[in-house]
Amino acid sequence: MTLTAEWRTSGEFDSVLIIENDSTVREALRANPEVLHRFLTDMGDLTSWRGDVRVEGVKRMSLAWGELVIARAQTGEVLTMDPEAFWNGIHVWFRSRGVDYDTPLAEERV
Repeated sequence: MTLTAEWRTSGEFDSVLIIENDSTVREALRANPEVLHRFLTDMGDLTSWRGDVRVEGVKRMSLAWGELVIARAQTGEVLTMDPEAFWNGIHVWFRSRGVDYDTPLAEERV
């Protein structure tokens, strides 16, 4: 089983999805600074990610979650990215709050 991760935006909210076998949403997490920080820095083992949003019906397809911002392989490699959507998301989620996506989280600074 091949796992990848995607950051998607629907205008209503952003999500990070764990995708199996290139098409089926396995887990869905509502985006927040902590989830995006993990997605953008060190994803770890994608099998350990647990979603907080129900995945059923049409939501099993990644396209149902909105426009793709960035997709990454389990290895961390960037598979595809929309540069404008990516930098807009970085501004909204991080820089507008005076930090960046790779700024250590509070628990990492202890």
